[in-house]
Amino acid sequence: MQLTDQNYRTIIKGNEKPVFVDFYSPTCGPCQVLLQLIEEKLEAYAAERGVLVATCDVSRNPKLAEAFKIRSVPFTIAVLPDESLKYPELGLKEPSYYFTLIDKLSGKKRGFLSKLFG
Repeated sequence: MQLTDQNYRTIIKGNEKPVFVDFYSPTCGPCQVLLQLIEEKLEAYAAERGVLVATCDVSRNPKLAEAFKIRSVPFTIAVLPDESLKYPELGLKEPSYYFTLIDKLSGKKRGFLSKLFG
């Protein structure tokens, strides 16, 4: 799901689920790697666990980029239902980091086989 200056209130403020947000730039190589992971695997994994995943193009959404004080990308953060911010990370991490973070946000742990095979 694309997070924008216009839909922020609906997605973040009106939500009962934690939201994992990826701030990216279309000209950033590591950002494109993370976006591909999100689209191919992470979004479905998060949905199964009750976590929303949103991406935000900082070049098209300057108000959000400013509100979150984004200075470099990729930048990820979790927004909890009470609107508190958790787990800010700058840069591209190993895929296992993102799956583990989704598990933390959902309160559910991955099974042994999914840890081995992704």
